[in-house]
Amino acid sequence: MPSAIAVALSITLAVCSPSVTAQAAAPDPRVGQVDRVISLTKALVKGVDQCFNPSHTEGNTAVKNRLLNLEKTALSVKSSLTSGDAPKLAQTAAELEAQWEAFSEKAPIVARFHCDTQRRCMELGFEGHPNYPHCQPVNGDKHANIQYIQFQQLLRVLPQLLDDLSPRS
Repeated sequence: MPSAIAVALSITLAVCSPSVTAQAAAPDPRVGQVDRVISLTKALVKGVDQCFNPSHTEGNTAVKNRLLNLEKTALSVKSSLTSGDAPKLAQTAAELEAQWEAFSEKAPIVARFHCDTQRRCMELGFEGHPNYPHCQPVNGDKHANIQYIQFQQLLRVLPQLLDDLSPRS
């Protein structure tokens, strides 16, 4: 025969379990998307040093700054998501979207001979060059090095994140 304490404990667990379960909400899946954006931007900042022409210091610094700003804003988005701060999330998501749209801005005048937009210039930079050993083409395919692939992933992941962060009407 069960003791009175055991019965009381089972009743308490049965009564309290639903409220404890209800309090532990499932994590927001968008946090994983933001983590991916953060990871890619960090890797790509290093990739600029490995793949981009080292003589283009001004352009390389601009690319790094653009990626670092994306990372910083993505960290703010993550903080807003995890804290449940909807107004801050809306603000930081808008900032992230504006930074993403800036990738489509025209390239600097000196670069326009090679590429028309910031995005295309970055894409060309991450393709690598035989003179830069850390960004070698794989089996002759200049689009097969890791930095180029990571940049392409960022170009897919970021718009999807922005779509998932946009308020539903």
